[in-house]
Amino acid sequence: MWQTLKKSKLFLGGASICLLLLVVGTLGYAITPDPTPDANQIVPEWSNLGPGTRVYYTVAVSGNSSMTSSASQGQPNDASVEATESVPAYLHWALGNPNTPKITPLQGNPLANPGTGMNADDSMKLVDKVLLHRTFWLGSDRFGRDILSRMIIGARISLSIGFLAMLASIIIGTIIGLCAGYFGGKVDAFFSWLITVFWSVPTLLIALGLSMLLGKGYYQVLLATALSTWVEVARVVRGQTLQLKQREFVLAAKITGFSHSRIMFKHILPNLKGSLTVLATTNFASAILLEAGLGFLGLGVSPPTPSWGMMVKENLGYLVLDNSYLALIPGIAIMILVMSFNLMSMGLRDILDPYNKN
Repeated sequence: MWQTLKKSKLFLGGASICLLLLVVGTLGYAITPDPTPDANQIVPEWSNLGPGTRVYYTVAVSGNSSMTSSASQGQPNDASVEATESVPAYLHWALGNPNTPKITPLQGNPLANPGTGMNADDSMKLVDKVLLHRTFWLGSDRFGRDILSRMIIGARISLSIGFLAMLASIIIGTIIGLCAGYFGGKVDAFFSWLITVFWSVPTLLIALGLSMLLGKGYYQVLLATALSTWVEVARVVRGQTLQLKQREFVLAAKITGFSHSRIMFKHILPNLKGSLTVLATTNFASAILLEAGLGFLGLGVSPPTPSWGMMVKENLGYLVLDNSYLALIPGIAIMILVMSFNLMSMGLRDILDPYNKN
């Protein structure tokens, strides 16, 4: 099957984009220009900077401070950042930026001037200013936060919610669909009624109900997304199980005396792997789109955790101004990610279709 997948341009194109975003999201704070938790470093002087702007700033560093950052948590937000100057990056490259500000170490600081006779305990309380610079490749929002950093952390949120919601929907939908199709009768009638009920309830109402009961947050979005995407899986699995249970190998297993669970999970389920694989990719895309929609409506993850849908909402007013890219960038990212999973789904469908002879 892998040899066939390598020949599918649709699958390879979608998988390449998904793999790239997966690597970016996994690295997280290790590659973000803003390593603070949730990429939420607010500096008013940096608000609404254009893409490619380089800024210079000073940070007060003590003798026992740590500049290490974690790829999963980031490093603590340093409130001692002082903006000094900003300049477009292309001017810095072309002119060498001769006006780069210079910072003089604090007078009497034993870290900068050893041997001043101060105690070690006192030296830990004094600080020295270090000049640093950063380039805002995608600009900054009205709070001075780096858009690129928030996009990278937002990719982690979207991919993690999409993957977990897809996994939950496949497990729930497969179990319900197998039971409904295999047992039939009252069991099938009950699960069919349950599928119809969940099919008719909009995702927004599920999210609103969960927000009222559990509050707003990451796990609430995950639960709302999972409860909205398992129905399609259950319907497909139920329909195919109704057909497969009439096949000779299933009838032979029943005559042999195998248990119901063995027949369902050892004989019927392996014949559903093609359909489940396609459903997994489509549900992944649907879950990401649902998470972005809930974030846009204010029912997503809680601020300041970045979410692509919430970033579109926060910058919606800039669509008619010069800073329209603040809303367009996360919107285009959502479109590309969903499209990549749909391309994977189309490629898998063409490969696994038994009637496709090409």
